[in-house]
Amino acid sequence: MFRLQLLVSISALITVCAAGNVCKSGNIVNRLVNSRPYYWPATWTENRTAPHLEEDQSCSWTVTIPKGYYANFQMIDAAGNLIQTTHEEMEPYYFPPYKFTLAVSTKTVASFAFKSEWLPLPQVQGSVQVSAATRLINATTSTYCKSYGGNGGVSLLLFPDNRTHYYSLRSVLVFLGHDLDGNYVSNLYLLHQTHKQWISNADITIVNLEASGNGDLLLIQEAQNIKDVTYTELVPMPGFFETVTIDSRVKKSALIIGYQVNQTLVDVKMDNPSSTVSIYYGSPSPFTLDKTYK
Repeated sequence: MFRLQLLVSISALITVCAAGNVCKSGNIVNRLVNSRPYYWPATWTENRTAPHLEEDQSCSWTVTIPKGYYANFQMIDAAGNLIQTTHEEMEPYYFPPYKFTLAVSTKTVASFAFKSEWLPLPQVQGSVQVSAATRLINATTSTYCKSYGGNGGVSLLLFPDNRTHYYSLRSVLVFLGHDLDGNYVSNLYLLHQTHKQWISNADITIVNLEASGNGDLLLIQEAQNIKDVTYTELVPMPGFFETVTIDSRVKKSALIIGYQVNQTLVDVKMDNPSSTVSIYYGSPSPFTLDKTYK
């Protein structure tokens, strides 16, 4: 069972011309007939201006999600923009079965509304066995649902198209196993926020629920060769020199480049005379080794 609680504290001051809405805790929201969207308040839709919520309100909604469906969840701010909290911009959440909880509190009169829509989860479209050559896919440009496996499991490492605004990664969900009935792990947005590769010792299924058209890249590797590797990403800019430091004194470290940019290695400095630097095209293995420098 998957359950997520969203806590939203709304404190924006607004000018009130009429009485605002009030709410209560403990609301249960089930999928409506024919999967019609659920709106709160019921008189609001996303093409209308933001409704008012009275001060000193404390409310909660638990939204249930049947097996085989996911929930697309959006909130609205005082300017009428669809958002999730007062700090984000027009980006929905995507929740797998079986429920999530939204808790809201206000200190002053504010604006608040939300929409939840239930949509069917797609079917798995194929299975991919990852080798030392790795898989580098576009994670969000189109919708898909595939399972991935490899020796010792698989690892995921993200290269967002926009390094400061990567909400498109929210629509990509990861499950353990070969279908969407397995345990839900997380979405790529949250996995990227750890700033580490995520490793599973089992096969996984990845589904993207909404096409963004962005160039977000996802590196999928088999786990047996990289489970003890710490990655440092190099983001090369055409026409510029980049200097990066990696530290392998405690744990094996690797410099990784996810995007196809022509580049030249002009200098390597190593503190230990016995150290070496190896370049691989793929996961570190004898089959992908290009050259070793001493």
